[in-house]
Amino acid sequence: MFKSNRKTKIFDFVVGVVFLILLASCQPSTTSVQTTANRAPLQDRSIPQLRQADVPDIVGDLIDQVEEEQITQIEEVALVANRPAASLPVDNVRSRLAEEALDAALGLLKTKQPRDLLPAQPFSLPQKTVTKLRIGFLLPFSGNFEALGRDIAGGAEMALFQIQDPEIDIVFFDTKGGPRAEQSARQAVASDVDIVVGPLFTSAVQKARPILAASSIPVLALSNNVKSASPGNWVLGYLPEQQIDHLLGFAVGENKTRIAILASEDPFGRQILGHAVKRLSHFGLRPVQTTVLTPAVLADDDSLKEAIKIFSRYRKPETDGDPLPEPAYDVLILAGQPDFILRTAPVLAFYDLDPERVTYLGTDLWTRTDLVSEPSLQGSIITQASLPPSGGFEKHWQSVFNKPSNTLVRLGFDAFALIALTKQEMTQKATSTEIRPEDIDWRASLIRRQGFQGFSGQFNLLPDGRNQREYKLFQISNNKINSFQP
Repeated sequence: MFKSNRKTKIFDFVVGVVFLILLASCQPSTTSVQTTANRAPLQDRSIPQLRQADVPDIVGDLIDQVEEEQITQIEEVALVANRPAASLPVDNVRSRLAEEALDAALGLLKTKQPRDLLPAQPFSLPQKTVTKLRIGFLLPFSGNFEALGRDIAGGAEMALFQIQDPEIDIVFFDTKGGPRAEQSARQAVASDVDIVVGPLFTSAVQKARPILAASSIPVLALSNNVKSASPGNWVLGYLPEQQIDHLLGFAVGENKTRIAILASEDPFGRQILGHAVKRLSHFGLRPVQTTVLTPAVLADDDSLKEAIKIFSRYRKPETDGDPLPEPAYDVLILAGQPDFILRTAPVLAFYDLDPERVTYLGTDLWTRTDLVSEPSLQGSIITQASLPPSGGFEKHWQSVFNKPSNTLVRLGFDAFALIALTKQEMTQKATSTEIRPEDIDWRASLIRRQGFQGFSGQFNLLPDGRNQREYKLFQISNNKINSFQP
């Protein structure tokens, strides 16, 4: 695990930023890691490497692949914040002096090389004072997915230096993507954390949650699996079920009620299929056709063609030049992962069931570059969360890490901001000048009718552990994602 503690003096602020970036070139730890404002590691463990090779902007795709390999529910990462976006951007540092100090530090860091780093020194986690809020981040800092955890950690530390509260600590614990989730949860309890952000993957959430729940530690998991949600254990991801609700609401509103669903035989495909059928029943509707394709069918070209020919209810024109028969459906939902969509969409188009004749509906998984450029998906309607402008955030992130940000980076920043600013609000409402973290009722303070707004857009945390986000419709056309107005 590693700890980050911020000082309020400008000198210490500069030193903290300097070490934050210098340590970006350190070698990764293979166990848990810890850092502080002066970046001293825990015992013989090294600082995590926050500067990583570029990862795809739509990092949810990588997580999708991870979940598929682990034979679990697919997961998406999400962003969190609790203050209007206008008041959160990183470039609005609280004073001109702090801004100048940050710029000077970043300029200095650009001239540094790994050899300039001092040897890591042993570090012991200090005893927490009664007024100190300690946030535990359970993330992968080693193994195949360490870059994902470090992106989140980098975003969280950016927020740490933005929200200058010396009464907040961050401690990071290495889950290794799941294998060390139980151990990291026990370490978090032993380290006296007050609230936890993470883990990232569903399997890790399921392992860590009972341990944290036994100590009444609230959890903001980074999953989009509603099965991981429960009172006091929120999921912060973009829930695919809510995206399907938004898409079906659009379709029914357009009087497109002949809806067909083609699903993959995996947990995610079954999840989307089941929810879509349930949601349609609320409208008093049933899908016209549902078909589930097994892996064996998907792997064999002839079997796939035959299955989709039957699904599409294909009728060949009687003679050349005759108009195509009307399609059997108004709307088509492809319930599966990106590879499933890329495998089936061209075959559907071959049998005259393409977006020119039938309205394709897709979630934010369809924002992947190869799906956006797929000819057989042009014209599809998809949904994404509505995000505020974030030029200041992107500018500062790239100046430090020399690569574009992604959803994981924003997740880390906003998860910290959500907790830290909620703590500040509770302090302002307290009758005394000091408030103990144990006195904060996180369920009451995080569940608000007005919700939160940050770099993730507007969202609400619900009493049952789910979240509710705002989504907008877009259309894939000309190999781009464009705004769409029904």
